[in-house]
Amino acid sequence: MLKVGLELTLEDKDTGKRYRCKIADIKEDKIYIDYPIDMETNRTVFLLLGQGLLVDFVSDGQIPYRFSSKVTGRELGNIPMLILSAPDPEDVRKIQRRQYVRVDAALDIALTFPESNLKTTAVTKDISSGGCAVYLPDDIRPREHETGKALLVLPLKEGYQYLQLHFSVVRLFETGGKTGASLQFKNTSAKERQYILRFCFEQQLLLRKKGLSG
Repeated sequence: MLKVGLELTLEDKDTGKRYRCKIADIKEDKIYIDYPIDMETNRTVFLLLGQGLLVDFVSDGQIPYRFSSKVTGRELGNIPMLILSAPDPEDVRKIQRRQYVRVDAALDIALTFPESNLKTTAVTKDISSGGCAVYLPDDIRPREHETGKALLVLPLKEGYQYLQLHFSVVRLFETGGKTGASLQFKNTSAKERQYILRFCFEQQLLLRKKGLSG
């Protein structure tokens, strides 16, 4: 399940700060990671030995998991690495879908509905790693449960990511005089899901900062 190259999201148990990193190596009960990047500042951080962490990752089967860990050492070589304690298999637990982070966000998205022979550009209302809600132009009315393709633009701190996603239309809805559609993402890769999760966490941090400053 854990493997070299897998992207991890780390949460500091003391401060709640979140970082991203990748697994560089795995040896017995040790996970070697590159130095984490703070998801709020986009800067490298140096974690203290013994620091407790919650570690999130998405498996190849697109299932999000979490386990508890701590910093146990450092490896000084050509590529400096941190060493985390590896979990016992029974301590790795699934994150339920209801725990997926959903944030309000106006993102550009291009939609294609092959069954209805419709194409349009739209703006999202909100998004999570499992799907999104979009506002539709007046002349675009797809059918519920039909499938389609989307090109989603994600503005991340590290730059724009363009994701080509498959979806199904869960339902149509009316809100504030506008027609919208709830879309469920289908067959997303672990990397695509991780990009969306990262965007959601970055948005949460931004909103939290605005709330504190206000």
